[in-house]
Order: sequence, then structure tokens, then C-alpha cells
Amino acid sequence: MTTPPPPPAIPGELVEEALLRVPPDDPASLVRASLVCKDWCRLISAPGFRRRLSERHGAPPLLGFVGSVTDTDGRLGITRFLPTSSFRPRRAEADLFGWVAIHSCHGRVLLFRRPWCANPRENRLLVWDPVADERRELPRMSWRPEPVPESWNAAVLCSASAAAGCNYSDCHRGPFLVIFVGTLGSTTATSVYSSDANAWSERTSARVSFIQYHIEATAIAENALYFNTITGTRLVKCDLSTREVSWINLPTEASKRDIVLMAMEDGRLGFAMVKEDNLYIWSREVGLDGEKRWAQSRIIELNKLLPADALYVEPHLAGYANGAGVVFLWTCGGFFSVDLNSLRVEERGGSYRLGKSVVPVMSFCTPALGAASTGEGSGPGA
Repeated sequence: MTTPPPPPAIPGELVEEALLRVPPDDPASLVRASLVCKDWCRLISAPGFRRRLSERHGAPPLLGFVGSVTDTDGRLGITRFLPTSSFRPRRAEADLFGWVAIHSCHGRVLLFRRPWCANPRENRLLVWDPVADERRELPRMSWRPEPVPESWNAAVLCSASAAAGCNYSDCHRGPFLVIFVGTLGSTTATSVYSSDANAWSERTSARVSFIQYHIEATAIAENALYFNTITGTRLVKCDLSTREVSWINLPTEASKRDIVLMAMEDGRLGFAMVKEDNLYIWSREVGLDGEKRWAQSRIIELNKLLPADALYVEPHLAGYANGAGVVFLWTCGGFFSVDLNSLRVEERGGSYRLGKSVVPVMSFCTPALGAASTGEGSGPGA
């Protein structure tokens, strides 16, 4: 009896077409596929596959968020990655003790070392890539001459975003920038860290009245970086091309309210706010006279989405995932994510008690030997 010949190999282009259809928020499936054989591993690990994955799916998926938690043992102030997908950081001990997350962009998370300090030379900043499991502590900033700022905020972004824009596919593990904005009296100054040079630029100053920043309220839109202020009446704008600093007023309806800033689907600046049981979405519209004005674009009734016990006290907006269209809400009945497109609600955080602000992490995650795991043991990751 003769042994039948083995079945013909599936052409690589058909394998790739099938694997490109794996939901991008399920990188565990790509990891398992990469273990089928060497040819599949090489295909999925290639930079071209990641680029085509981005071209097919557009904005990267929401992998999870970074926030401060109180764990089951009662330990306070632990900064931890909490997944919303099948992705897990490679090291289970990925807690960042003593660090606080303040911003994320294109898969990188910017953190500062507790305690917060007004003097930039004393602050320690760290950029963490949870997917590649890479951490870079930034050099101390030289801030001369004195005086040092009384208030500051910072954001991380890929170098392409600060230039001609980025399509998310080519910036993975590429150069990045950290933009620092500090204010003292009537002067606001900026300094930019470049990963290529591993150094901070000389600071530039602008005459902007005294501003104190909300450390967690940041957005990139319209080729500018925006920070919210503690007064809750205006935003600080840092032009990414010129580094010029200016400010814009918020509508009176948002005055002194907690908001999260967002980039709308068409790239315009927007924000969300909660009042009583409703979530309000605002965006910057161009009027017939060519001037930009705030306009309320949507109202979402939270009492139709959240459990009744979550609305005994007005919810607090804890974060927003640009591109995914997901807001995070801290309520007296739990911590929830709300998808603004599907209105799907999910409770997050598990047994942890979360702090009132989180930093969402969005990134494509494709296998590359030895870089990550997906919660099923060590294995390939992006």
C-alpha cells in the first residue's frame, strides 16, 4: 500500500490574506498562527505584514490602558497595564512602581516619577512601549535660566506625527519626541526631547498668562498638541510645526467641568463632558465667516447604558482612546468603557480599584520572536 503524497502547501499570498482578516485586537491569534511553521512565522513577523495590517484596518486597536490601581492586597498607587484585548505585556511583573502615566500615543506611554515636582531638572520622565517591552528613562532637563515653572505637562508622539502626519504603520519602534510645556507667571516655555539625539532642545518662551495644567487631559488634533487647564475655562495649544504656544477658550457649558480631549474622526479637536446622566460631545466647527467655534454635536444618555447604581453620583470621565472612539468612566458603581460608535458598555478593572484617570494604549501587535506574550505563556510578540 503506497503512502499518499502530502497535500500541496497553501500559497503564501492566500495565507497572508487569511491572517490579515484576524481582528487586530486579538494578537494572540496571530501568535498562535506564527507557531504553525517557520514560513508562517516569517510572513507574520515581516514589517510588510504589519504595514498591510494597518492599511486594511486603519487606526490601531485598543490593547488596554495604564492606570493607578489598588490591588487585592491593599497596596496603593501601583501603575499597571490592564488589558482590553488578548494582548499582555511579556513580563507579568510589568507594574511600574512609583511611576504615573500621563499620556500615550502610537503605542508608547509617557510616565513621570513620583513625587511630582515643579522643577523640570528634578522630574524624571520615562517612555515605555508595552508591546516591545522597551523602556527609556529620559535625561534630566536643563532649565536655565531660573525661575523654573510652577506648572507643567508633557506628551509623547512619534516624529512623523510632528512632521507630516503618521499612518500608524511605519512609526513602530521608530524615533519619537516628548514635548514639555511649563508655565511661570505670564510666560509659557516649551522644550522638546528627541530620541534620535537623546537630548532636550533649548527652551522657547511665549507670553501666555499663568496656566496650571490638568496632568491627564491632553490631545493631538489639527497638527497641534492641546492641554486642559485646572481653571477648566480654556485650553493651551502648542503648534507641532512652529512650537508656538497660544490658548483657546472652552464653551461656558464646559466651564470648571472635568473633560477629556479628543481628536474627532475628521481630525478636528473635540472634547467630551458629563453633566448629570448625560455624556456630551463637542467639536470645533468652522463657521460661514471662517472662524472656528465650539458646537455640541452629540448627547448620549448614560442612564440607558450604565447600571442604575453607577449613577447615584455624577460619573467622572477618566480617559479617551483616540481612534477607537472609547471613553472611560469612573462611577460609584464601577469603572466602565463606553464605545461611542456601538454604545457597547463593558466593566473594566476586574478586582482592582482604579484611580480616576487612565491612559489608553493603542497599537498594532504582530509577532516578532521574544518580544511579548499574550497571556498564554511566553512567545512571539511585536
